[in-house]
Amino acid sequence: MPANAVIQTIALGSPQWTPLGGKSTVAQFTLIADPKNTSNINLRFRQGVPAEWPPGAAAPFESVDMAELEVQGSPGHSLLIAGFAPGTDPRGRAGEDSSRMFVPSQPAPIGGGVEPGGGEIG
Repeated sequence: MPANAVIQTIALGSPQWTPLGGKSTVAQFTLIADPKNTSNINLRFRQGVPAEWPPGAAAPFESVDMAELEVQGSPGHSLLIAGFAPGTDPRGRAGEDSSRMFVPSQPAPIGGGVEPGGGEIG
């Protein structure tokens, strides 16, 4: 089954929350806060409690609907998304009964960056 590549950089700076995806796309991906960011960015799932991510923080996500994740940060900050959505037609919205997302306490380190703390969001 073919996979659809997901590679995107999101430029931050608006006070509004920016969704990672414009339409529902369940994918496997890694989020990486730009190591050049000068302060933390905020990430939230399904409009829940925000989690602060320091510059260089990275974490893998599996079977998460990108449209349900939102990010917010200062002008000049950015976030990289790299991953794939399986198949020619991604599965769409995640199940309504899965209202929490686990953020691993030991995410994949990228270039010696600082990792975010573990816990649940949402």
